[in-house]
Amino acid sequence: MPMPSWQDQPAHREYQQALRDLRIALPRWWPTRVHADVVGGDLDTGAVVLHLPFDGNPYLARLPLRGPSGGNTDTTLAELDRTHTCREWTQDDWRYIVFSRTPLTDTDFRCIRMSMNAAPRTSPRAAVFDPTDKALFETQRQRVDWQLLQNGVVHRYDTRFALDTAAGHLAGLGYIIHLVDAATWTNLDDMHTALAAALSFPAYYGRNLDALDDVLRDVAEYHYGSDPDTTGTVLAVAGFDRLLHLDRTTAIAVLDIIAQRAATAALFGHPMLCLIDSTADGLGSVGGAPVLRQTVSEYPPDPPEPFDESTIVEFRFQIFATPIEAEQYAVRMRGLVEPVLAEVGHYQFRPPLLTSVSEGQNDERHSSSGRQRKDGQHLYDIDFAVRGHGDRHVLGDTVFDRVSDADIGFEQMYTSYFSGKYLPDALDRYPLLDLENPEQPR
Repeated sequence: MPMPSWQDQPAHREYQQALRDLRIALPRWWPTRVHADVVGGDLDTGAVVLHLPFDGNPYLARLPLRGPSGGNTDTTLAELDRTHTCREWTQDDWRYIVFSRTPLTDTDFRCIRMSMNAAPRTSPRAAVFDPTDKALFETQRQRVDWQLLQNGVVHRYDTRFALDTAAGHLAGLGYIIHLVDAATWTNLDDMHTALAAALSFPAYYGRNLDALDDVLRDVAEYHYGSDPDTTGTVLAVAGFDRLLHLDRTTAIAVLDIIAQRAATAALFGHPMLCLIDSTADGLGSVGGAPVLRQTVSEYPPDPPEPFDESTIVEFRFQIFATPIEAEQYAVRMRGLVEPVLAEVGHYQFRPPLLTSVSEGQNDERHSSSGRQRKDGQHLYDIDFAVRGHGDRHVLGDTVFDRVSDADIGFEQMYTSYFSGKYLPDALDRYPLLDLENPEQPR
């Protein structure tokens, strides 16, 4: 970034921010929060001059030990030298100067140097949520981890599906997920065994609540069971009602310990969460916050619905088209779904047919897609059926996705199933699916 004239705005402010981002060590001896304002410096050399908002109106300069300081640094230092007293020292490849309107005593000077030497190094880990960047923070606030963490550490989901879905969202944000299933636990020793395995507790883990508190503190500090290169750490406990049944007091105590250690982790910028699958209401507060019931927007997958050759599955796609467009659409449709149907069994396509008037043939706008019929178009049915072995939901979703992904457009898709006394009706429409015909083509 080229150095601007220090009267040039807003380039001046952008350059100041870049110098501030160098994050040089600041003296922590003054008994107030350090909020330093950049008044000069040079990005090429690393020179920085800061104003410190303390009594005595002090300034701190960091200059390269060898070579020119660059930028407006020399001008700024000359002005400070004219109005302030100064003390300086060298450390590594830098020369430090403290300017103050009142002379610093030897004790003051020694305290300043010691406080800077003790200043922690800047960690490469970035804050998970950064309110100083308002545009970024507005985006971060929409994330599921913010929605959870702002309301506590322990959160309850009614179903295993919801628990797994929430954990999956957090994994997508870079969290490490430790999943244990309490449904098979027969005693508290099973609980300690599962937690120790999931979180990589050391061999000396004492397998009691006090020991759990100790090792979770280590998890918070990234000794094991966590990773500073991840966004945070999540413990997901499925079947938590089983632990409540075994020992409700211990179950609540475990959640309270996790919440307290998560508060410790927060001091290190380490988000920790505990998600449980439980139908129990009234779990009370843990770590000073209530256990809140959470939901997810997704729905659980449909249960399997297998079918065999006793059933004919029919698909119908409705489209607005001219007669020629309908024929072209049917050809393309067949090319898309034929590989899917071939894996199921026998199949048959019907020529495009005009939809009956009672089903909306005269409508100018389709009630499902909302699409407007163009001049010369009519509402057509593109029908085909399959007979074999598969799952209704899987087959229906696969056919729908194939057509949708091809982006050829349709107004609505229907699926019908024919078996038992209704099977002859389907065979009248699809005679090639009569399995008693030995010459039956697809």
